[in-house]
Amino acid sequence: MFLAVDVTKPLESVGEKFAYGGQMLLIGMSVVFAVLLILWGALELFHVVVTKIPAAIEKKRGKNVAPAPVQEISVAGNEDDEETVAVIAAAIAAASEENPAGTFRVVSFRRV
Repeated sequence: MFLAVDVTKPLESVGEKFAYGGQMLLIGMSVVFAVLLILWGALELFHVVVTKIPAAIEKKRGKNVAPAPVQEISVAGNEDDEETVAVIAAAIAAASEENPAGTFRVVSFRRV
């Protein structure tokens, strides 16, 4: 039998010692890989629960919800790029204060 080793008597030859060591090696590696497979399966299950199921629920709920209104912000004429960036950043900050749910979305930039 594969695991039939009498541990009460000392191992007598080098061959018996190597055979016993090989058995322990195979048992140990089998246990380690079995636990790794179990952990991998648990992580995949958590991945599905955390990402895919809520996304499907949101998609189902999203069909009934109207999209948020788009706010247009105009930037006046010949200003520097730094000023343009500052105006856009201020507009985004103001919009995020008005709507804390975070549904504000920048659609496009265009010069007026």
